[in-house]
Amino acid sequence: MQHLKSLFVIISLGLFISTPSSIKAQSDYILGPEDVLEIIVWEHSDLKREMPISLEGRISFPLIGEVEAVGKTTQQLEKDIAKKLADGYIIHPQVSITVSEYRSQKFFIIGEVKSQGKYDLAPGTTVLMAISIGGGITEKAAPGRTKIRREENGKKKEFRVIMDTLVQPNDTIIVPESFF
Repeated sequence: MQHLKSLFVIISLGLFISTPSSIKAQSDYILGPEDVLEIIVWEHSDLKREMPISLEGRISFPLIGEVEAVGKTTQQLEKDIAKKLADGYIIHPQVSITVSEYRSQKFFIIGEVKSQGKYDLAPGTTVLMAISIGGGITEKAAPGRTKIRREENGKKKEFRVIMDTLVQPNDTIIVPESFF
């Protein structure tokens, strides 16, 4: 029984420690077209919405109309919506926004993975996570020689990575074939 309590404490601590980084990832994330947002206005359940950002970069919200969303963080958009709601509609509105689906940023994976292709990139995605999203490696894969092709300052670079390397928007992950 003591072992179960210890295990529960360790798991709980792990969840507690990992939560702030996911919150930070959301607050640093720059919104883009097609990202899906969950918007809550506290004590106004009739204003709760889940909606994608349009291809033009805007959302349409009750009472205030269209709001520019692309290029902002969730915190910046919360402030914009709260300011507009406070302008004659709600006294001291408290707005909370989370990204429920990351769709605007992509990565690509090719080579010895089970499902090559283009995938949505969520903040904090590592090479290992990306390979998992691609269905895992094939029996011919040489994961220790995995590379990323990335464009920086207008120049294409290709470099070897470890599984904990963070994937950036438009990265191409290349999982090569083993020689043996």
